[in-house]
Amino acid sequence: MTEHNVFIGDIYRWGETLIQVTQPRSPCFKLNFHFAISDMASLMQNSGKVGWLYRVIVPGKVSTDAPLELVSRLSDVSVYDAAAIAWHLPFDDDQYHRLLSAAGLSVSWSRTMQKRRLSGKIEDNSRRLWGK
Repeated sequence: MTEHNVFIGDIYRWGETLIQVTQPRSPCFKLNFHFAISDMASLMQNSGKVGWLYRVIVPGKVSTDAPLELVSRLSDVSVYDAAAIAWHLPFDDDQYHRLLSAAGLSVSWSRTMQKRRLSGKIEDNSRRLWGK
């Protein structure tokens, strides 16, 4: 599983649970301190290798031995595409619309993309990346 073959909205069975991919992880300045690399968060974000977050749809027992089984794919927006739209592409209303149309996108990412569409601007991420 990589950012290229995992998609926003994907639903996986893990043991008794169902979990759904909701957004790419947003690297922050805490990584810089944890790894003692001053630009670690920025390096991760620029690489597109950021991982992703899940929400629990159906709680239940899980085991590290239990495989993740793809149950449903609800969008054509990979985690990599979502990260590129958010952090690497210039303002592009069509791409934000595409991302917002991805079923399962988290509320926080939906709000951020909606704000961008309304303002026509991309917010400053330096505080998240550098902690300043």
